[in-house]
Amino acid sequence: MRHWLFSCKKITALISLSMDKELSLYQRMGIRFHLMMCVLCRRYRKQLFFIRSILDHDDSADDQPCKILPDDAHRRIKKKLDEEQE
Repeated sequence: MRHWLFSCKKITALISLSMDKELSLYQRMGIRFHLMMCVLCRRYRKQLFFIRSILDHDDSADDQPCKILPDDAHRRIKKKLDEEQE
């Protein structure tokens, strides 16, 4: 059973890789077993999927700010960026 246990470093690399290509059954099962035991790797996977969902949201067609952040957050970010450009 020891051969199914991957380190967190290996699992995070495999999770990242899985977003771009199909993994082998052995790799997918290794991830699944590891995620059952490791809350930090589960959190990492959840965060990666969240980031990907935000990046997949293509709002380049319009000039409206992304609706994920509240309007006041958009204003603070824009103000900070404008200050840095001056």
